[in-house]
Amino acid sequence: MTPNAKSADVTQAIASVYRAEWGRIVATLIRLVGDFDLAEEAAQEAFTAAASQWHSSGIPALPRA
Repeated sequence: MTPNAKSADVTQAIASVYRAEWGRIVATLIRLVGDFDLAEEAAQEAFTAAASQWHSSGIPALPRA
């Protein structure tokens, strides 16, 4: 797989998880921390970290985890 193809796969996987799981992730974080803004910021940071990690080590078997 070429680097560009791998990058496209990661971008597509991140977008798919975002569409399918964003609301559930933020809702869970709101329950845990009790603050919408903090929950949303934490979710954004988690997606950023996932994108970085997935580019270097590949997409995990269970991306939403």
